[in-house]
Amino acid sequence: MHTMTGVRTLPIEISFDNVRASESPIVVDCRSVEEYEEGHLPRALNAPLQHLSVLIDDFPCGRDEQLFVYCKSGNRSSTFALYLRSIGFTKCQSIAGGYELWGDEAC
Repeated sequence: MHTMTGVRTLPIEISFDNVRASESPIVVDCRSVEEYEEGHLPRALNAPLQHLSVLIDDFPCGRDEQLFVYCKSGNRSSTFALYLRSIGFTKCQSIAGGYELWGDEAC
């Protein structure tokens, strides 16, 4: 964990293996609805990045909960995680590599 002004922060990225080892992880797929419907992790919630500002009031988890975000390659999920952190979701992490890297082995 990194520290900024004495406060511990999680790294922005986490490996898929570390997510898989977590107990009852909250996983958010930030790809489009169409991409989500083509295949997604079991129990993953779909919250497309392009609709995030609209969805934030009804976001499916609290600001103090650990959550993991993924997309196809890791680019959108990093943006998603950084945005959520900026509005108080400090335990949000992007799953490195994206669904195209580890999706087949996960399903």
